[in-house]
This record gives sequence, structure tokens and C-alpha cells, in this order.
Amino acid sequence: MPSIQDPIHKLYSGIDFSSVTPQKLKARAILTVNNERSMEINNKMLEYMPGNETVYKAVDMIMSEDSQDQLTFPEEFLKSLTPTGLPPYELKLKIGCIIILLRNLAPSKGLCNGTCLIVPKSSKHYSGKIY
Repeated sequence: MPSIQDPIHKLYSGIDFSSVTPQKLKARAILTVNNERSMEINNKMLEYMPGNETVYKAVDMIMSEDSQDQLTFPEEFLKSLTPTGLPPYELKLKIGCIIILLRNLAPSKGLCNGTCLIVPKSSKHYSGKIY
């Protein structure tokens, strides 16, 4: 029997992820108190979803040629950070997964911080369009 500490099983048991629509999933949510736990749950949920996972990595170099801008922190440490309001260094997505917008991109179009969106496609680079 699953414990209360297993929110994925508690909220999503009995759902066939190969046929469920994102619209049916968007009414369900698991709240966490820190980003690390949130990423654990997100990555576990992606395993249940059909399709190929696309991994997006943050830019991991300083663009300035000024040596004073160079940081003295180890690269592994910087990649492990998950600051509030920023995506992780490595963001894993699948087509049809639900994401939450972290910035006010276009408030007049309803694209505000906290808006739930569904990933319609994946590509190597950002296309400049928001669907």
C-alpha cells in the first residue's frame, strides 16, 4: 500500500498516460516546498508519459571576454543550483507535458507568471513563437 509520502501514486493512480489528454491532467497538481523535490516529481512524471524526452541545457559559459567577469565557482556546483523562479540547468520535457510559465511574457495575451501551458512540439532551439 502506498504511503502518504507518494503523491504521484496518490494523485495519478489509475490514469493511463498513453491515452490521457493534457487537458485532463492540468486540473491536478502536486505542490512542493522546494525546487529539488519538485524536479524529482517532474522527472518521475515524465517517465510515465509516452514519447521521447528532450533535454534542454542552460548556457554554461560567460559571454564576456573581460577576465573579471569569470566566476571562481566549480562548474558542477553552478549546474546543481535551482534558484527560485529559474528553470534548472537541465530541463527535461516531452510533447504534451504541462509546464508553468515563470515570467510575464505577454500579459495582454494571457502569458503571465503562473500560467499553465502544454508543450506542443520540441525543437533544438527556441523558434520565437509561443503557442
